[in-house]
Amino acid sequence: MDKEQLDNLINKLVTATDPDEVVGLYAQWAEQYDSDLDEFGYVAPQLACEIFESLMIEKNALIYDAGCGTGLVGSLLKERGYNNLVGADFSAEMRALAVNTQAYSQLQHADYSQKLECASNTYNAVISVGVYTARFKGVFISEMLRILKPGGVLLFTCRPHYYPNDVAPQLAQMQKKGLTHRVDIAEKPYMLKQQANAFYITAYKPDSPNS
Repeated sequence: MDKEQLDNLINKLVTATDPDEVVGLYAQWAEQYDSDLDEFGYVAPQLACEIFESLMIEKNALIYDAGCGTGLVGSLLKERGYNNLVGADFSAEMRALAVNTQAYSQLQHADYSQKLECASNTYNAVISVGVYTARFKGVFISEMLRILKPGGVLLFTCRPHYYPNDVAPQLAQMQKKGLTHRVDIAEKPYMLKQQANAFYITAYKPDSPNS
């Protein structure tokens, strides 16, 4: 896939509002996904995992990889010694490839435009790389914080055009409600050959509702 084709595909994915369209696009892309992104210098998984490890999360912590895709993030976390990962993705074709990484104890279906069928206060940490789109506005961040245990950490990436009028107001609202007491934001490279950056956002869930 050349740069123009990849740009067109990514644009379709981030602007799509029809879930069936998203499923179809990922089904077509699954087999070439890793090689295409590697060719275009997709460094977000590596950088996110470096940040994640710097948070000093215990290696046996229960971690949720939201939008795990083919398992890029799971593989990198496994290399770093994390051994208790649950992956979830909208695409069955992507999940089928993620199985091959042997990084996950479970792989689940998940649609992040809707409330998850997952109990609150379940995971010690959530990581999500290259997943956030406008389709998830108003749902994704609150759901990720909901499924975190008290004291848990959410690390996710978002492209800069989603931040000012979408992600930033949501984070402010979450802080106002006491659902997160601290948010750290770093702008780092995302896809080198596109000269694209992303925001790497870490949100901390309070140890108790009023902390």
